[in-house]
Amino acid sequence: MKALLLTLFSFLLLPTTSPISAKTLPLEIILNSARELDAALITAQKKQSIEPKPLIDDATFLRRSFLNIIGRLPTHQEARSFLENQELDKRRHLIDSLITSPGFDSRLFNFWTDLLRLKTKLDHHGLAWHVWLRKAVEQNMPYDEMVYQMLSATGHISENPALGYYLRDRGMLLDNVSNTVQIFLGQQIGCAQCHDHPFDDTTQMEYYQLAAFLGGSEYRFKEGREKILQSIATSNKQQPGKHLAKLSPRERRALRKKESFKRAQKLKKAEIRNLGSIFRFHNRNALADSPQKKLKLPSDYAYEDGQAGQAILPNFLFGEETGEIPPAQRRDSFARWISSPSNPYFTKTISNRLWKYVFGYGLIPDTEDLSNSAETHYPELATLLEQAMQAVKYDLKEFLRILYHTQLFQREVTLAEPSPGFAFHFTGPVLRRLNAQEIRDSFITLASGNIDSQRNHSLEEAWEKYRNSFTQLMTADSEQLKEIKQTIDRTEAQRRNFQKQRSLLRKQLRIAQDAKKMIEVRRLNAQLRKLRKNRDKKSRQETNEKAEKDPLIARVRPALGRNAQIAAPTHPPTQLRSSELPAPQRGGSFISEFGGSDAEAPSSAHTQATVPQALRLLNGNETDLLTRRKNSFAQNLKTLQSPAERLDFLFLSLYSAFPTAAEKAAFLPEVSKPESAATLARAILTSNRFLFVQ
Repeated sequence: MKALLLTLFSFLLLPTTSPISAKTLPLEIILNSARELDAALITAQKKQSIEPKPLIDDATFLRRSFLNIIGRLPTHQEARSFLENQELDKRRHLIDSLITSPGFDSRLFNFWTDLLRLKTKLDHHGLAWHVWLRKAVEQNMPYDEMVYQMLSATGHISENPALGYYLRDRGMLLDNVSNTVQIFLGQQIGCAQCHDHPFDDTTQMEYYQLAAFLGGSEYRFKEGREKILQSIATSNKQQPGKHLAKLSPRERRALRKKESFKRAQKLKKAEIRNLGSIFRFHNRNALADSPQKKLKLPSDYAYEDGQAGQAILPNFLFGEETGEIPPAQRRDSFARWISSPSNPYFTKTISNRLWKYVFGYGLIPDTEDLSNSAETHYPELATLLEQAMQAVKYDLKEFLRILYHTQLFQREVTLAEPSPGFAFHFTGPVLRRLNAQEIRDSFITLASGNIDSQRNHSLEEAWEKYRNSFTQLMTADSEQLKEIKQTIDRTEAQRRNFQKQRSLLRKQLRIAQDAKKMIEVRRLNAQLRKLRKNRDKKSRQETNEKAEKDPLIARVRPALGRNAQIAAPTHPPTQLRSSELPAPQRGGSFISEFGGSDAEAPSSAHTQATVPQALRLLNGNETDLLTRRKNSFAQNLKTLQSPAERLDFLFLSLYSAFPTAAEKAAFLPEVSKPESAATLARAILTSNRFLFVQ
């Protein structure tokens, strides 16, 4: 049974200098591995007298492949081309062409933003992490390496943007540990933060021992302080502490007692505080480990294996002995332990998550809590999945390629809905509803055609602008730092003055509204608009004047603010895939309305239907895209002359299939005119056949 996977292992043991890709791993190796997974499943099902579902037709396979692999519907041209293709291997070729397309990266990136709780606009580190994570997906970074880089990250985001993973939970060390173990090891240990876990073996002591690996975390930018000290010493024409180093201990003690020395030190501290505002937001974007700092048990610790306030030494979970680890190496050891193939849950968790990603439900039912999950019906298959993941060296593209080439992926869907938490018999993929991004991106495709390669470069540009600005700031001399500080002070004074005026006008506006003095309300609203307009105009003028007078001030400005200044997308949002927009989407947006992740908890996205969703599908702006004159869908529909052509176009565009004889008889009268065809299209968008992956 395992002979084929051994072939896969032996192939991948050959020396390689770059991550394995679809170009370097032969199709036959992938197919052999897929056949072994199918064989393991069918063998186990035969013992239980379970019959697998039959294989699906070409149209169903086409639609399922596009939605499951690249997260959108095929265009009507793509659908027609595949359905009219008579080649025997066209299904295999379609899968591999989709996996190597930009759409594959788009859908997989959406998966990571949901699981990792990415917030693009959360300070500068959110933008940095977004750009880094997107590149990791596009470059097919091995999963174990991606996890290691995030969990071992320290320093400043300008040099290590993977640090965004920790800074996402800045100041919430214990919560971050809980999320890390859930995301990468599939274990729910959060209860042990306050008490011994009621349903697991994890104790509160074990929780704190694991968290102790990160107990030295400090959110500080030490290079900023060093830069300030260097600047002060340079302006005073001396090196920091140089004169003290030449003195004996007795002379240093005597000097520190002198009033002149105390005054000088006081002035120096004041100067440090004054210049410190230049780097005030950089502590939010940096992480350092202090070897002297240790995690302590909480003040209410009530168990006999420790005392409240006791400093804790780090230790791994699952009975693995830590041994002696120097404090400076603790974060690295933590990252290596999490991402190690020898970790009993690391490979199991990601292989099970991706099984759910492809087939709609976990092979081990509870993907978020493997220890307390019901056991799978197919333990041998679960083992083979782990072996396949290790065999491809955590190349997720190759692992997913194996799953997509299984016969299971080509079987009819299972109509029986899995009972949450209970094991499921995979006679076919689970019938599932399209998620928010898939619906939106399908609408975008209908309106604009295949735009998978359309990139929103504004995010990368904003990040590069910040990095360059940060470099300029760190190379500024003492006089330039003083000028930068003066600029910050002027800007802050203007901001406070603007806020004071705006607050006064808003107060007057509320009084006028309560008194129903509409003339006064209109006058105050006009004043508020004028105030904002003048503030923006004045800010632009000053920026231009400063750029002409001292270009450095303009160049360092992005590195001085708290949040990244992201320009408008390089293409209209209606011509960009969801993965090209900042995450998560704001409340009230299409993705938010249809269950997109709010980035507050791992895997928080859902596909639950609501009445507002149905109304939005009928009347929303996204649906209106289909009937606007300038978009691809409306133009193509308008050019078609006969009802038969219109019906073929609608079915190929929305269902990825040609209409049957019965459907022609039922719907041809409904598409006698282009206007009525558009009405039918709106009705199709709310149908279960459109909203579900068959």
